[in-house]
Amino acid sequence: MKIDGDDRGNNIKGTDGNDIINGRGTGDWIQARNGDDWVDGGKGPDLIWTGEGHDIVWGGEGSDTLYGQEGDDLLYSDEPNAPRNIPKGVDGWDVIVAGPGRDILVAGDGKDLLKGGDDGDAFVFRFHDPMVGSDKSYAVVDDFDPKQDRFTFDAKGLGGDQAGANFVDHSSGVPGSFVDTFYSGAAAHAKGQHVVVITDQTFASASAAAKAISGESAGDIIVYHDSWTTVATVAYVDSANHADSFAELNHLTLADLATMTASNFAFI
Repeated sequence: MKIDGDDRGNNIKGTDGNDIINGRGTGDWIQARNGDDWVDGGKGPDLIWTGEGHDIVWGGEGSDTLYGQEGDDLLYSDEPNAPRNIPKGVDGWDVIVAGPGRDILVAGDGKDLLKGGDDGDAFVFRFHDPMVGSDKSYAVVDDFDPKQDRFTFDAKGLGGDQAGANFVDHSSGVPGSFVDTFYSGAAAHAKGQHVVVITDQTFASASAAAKAISGESAGDIIVYHDSWTTVATVAYVDSANHADSFAELNHLTLADLATMTASNFAFI
């Protein structure tokens, strides 16, 4: 059933069937209910509940909160194919809570908070330099579980790029495959691998972590524990001895980082 916010106002309710729901664009409360639903929040700060089922949800422009609830859901912070823009102020600070099921959570521009919930989830990053205003920003992944979750990076030139995709392809060349070279351990022993997880010490910045390893080049990814924020951090190398953080991982210790493997890092 097709349901438009222009017809129902800002409080929009779906059915227990498979619905197509479009927000009004001024800030909506959308309850999709059960069924396999397709929901577009549109412009404005939206609050969206999907209900049970395998749902696809776009938060759209504005600071949105998305609750995936039960089922395997695909949840986008922003519109996936819109040109990149720089949100103003806190615009674009989205919250995505996926719930039970094997979900895909897609971060956008802004300081997004992502929580996958139960089961193995994929946290997707379209670009390594999310922005708010004129400042670079980052996403926060609240419950990454190295035993079952994975990061998925939208690599330029691999598969069907979404708008703004700018990661370097470090896969085997097949969309969805894992990183081709991976290292986990002491920083001094890392030598040019495409994903490096540092497990022997903390660092005050992403660039300090980059300086501690050898042979890294633009496009490589470093995971380290930050001594200032006291959380694990994912960073992108943009030049020799320099990297920028783009995601923080709450609740992960150095010991947790040591359990990461290449299967935690995929490219599309």
